[in-house]
Amino acid sequence: MTESPGNDNRQAGSMDDVGRLINYAGAREEVSPEDMASAHQRVAEHWENVVAAHKADRDRHRPRWISIAASLGVVALTSLLYWQFNHAPQSINAASIERVVGNTRVGSIAATRGESIEAETIIETDSESRIALTMAGGKSLRIDTSSRLLVHNAHHVSLQAGAVYVDTHGAVDPQPIVISTPVGTAQDIGTQFQVRLAGLSLIVGVRDGTVEIAQSDGTSLAINKGQSVELGATGRNAERVLLSGDPSWDWIETVVPVFELQGATLEQYLYWYANESGVSLRWQDGGSEAKARAVKLSGSIADTSLSEGLQIVQQISHFEIRIDHEVIWVKVE
Repeated sequence: MTESPGNDNRQAGSMDDVGRLINYAGAREEVSPEDMASAHQRVAEHWENVVAAHKADRDRHRPRWISIAASLGVVALTSLLYWQFNHAPQSINAASIERVVGNTRVGSIAATRGESIEAETIIETDSESRIALTMAGGKSLRIDTSSRLLVHNAHHVSLQAGAVYVDTHGAVDPQPIVISTPVGTAQDIGTQFQVRLAGLSLIVGVRDGTVEIAQSDGTSLAINKGQSVELGATGRNAERVLLSGDPSWDWIETVVPVFELQGATLEQYLYWYANESGVSLRWQDGGSEAKARAVKLSGSIADTSLSEGLQIVQQISHFEIRIDHEVIWVKVE
C-alpha cells in the first residue's frame, strides 16, 4: 500500500508547531535546592494548620454531644426504674414469725422464726403445732393446733378452722384487728381475746378489754373482760364467766413470743409475765419493786412455756409469786 503524501505533510506540520512552541518558550529555569526545601516546608506547615483546625472543631463539638447522650441515658434509666417500681408487684409484709412449735405451714413452706409473712398468705397448723406472730404495728397473734388462718393484711385475718388468740397490749398501731369467721366477725377494742371455731359455732373469750362481734345475721354485741360467749348461726347460744386461770387459755402459754432475758431487769420480766398470764401485777411490800428494778437477768428462756420460763427466772433471782383474784402478788428477797 502506498502512503499518501498529504498525510506526511500534516504530521510534519504538527511536529513543526510543537518545536516552534518549545523554541519560543526557551530552556526551563533551574530551581535551587534551597527554594525547593522552602516550598516543601510551606506546604507541610499549611497541611498541619488544616489538620489542627479540623481537630479543634471536632473536639469543640464532642463534649456537647457526649453531654446530650449522657443526659438521655440518665433520663432513660430513670424512666425504666420508675416504670419497674410502679408496675412490678410489690410484696407487703403483714406480719413476722415470733415462735414456731411443731410443723406449721406458711403458704407452701415450713414456718421459721424471724421470717416475714406477706399479705394474703394462708397459715396451717397440724394436730401438734402452733405459731406466734407479730403483726405489722405490734399486735400479737397466736394460732392453736389444727387451725387454718388467712392473713389478709396487718389488720385483718380470716379464721377458717381452729382458734386464734390476740393480744394488742404494747402495740403502737391504734387500728383494731378484725377476725373474720363464717359465723361472725370479731374486732378488738384494746384487748386480749380468743376466737375459736367449733363446728357451726363461734366461741369468743375475752381476757381484757372488749370485743365487738358482728354476726352474719346483721346483729352485733359486745363481749367484755371475763366473759365467754358461744355464737351459732341463729344467734347467742351460751355465755359463761371466764377467769384468767381457765383451762381454755392453757394452750396460749405453750407458744408465747420469746422474751429476751439477757440484759432485761426482773421488773420488766415480771410485768411481761403478768400480761401473758392475763393478770395485774402488784408488789407485796414497798422494797420489792425497787429490788426488781435493780436485778439484771442473763441467760435465755427461748423455747420454753410460760410456766417453765418462770421457774428458770426464779432460780437465778429469788422472788415469790402469789395469784389471788386476777392479781399476781410479788415479793423480791
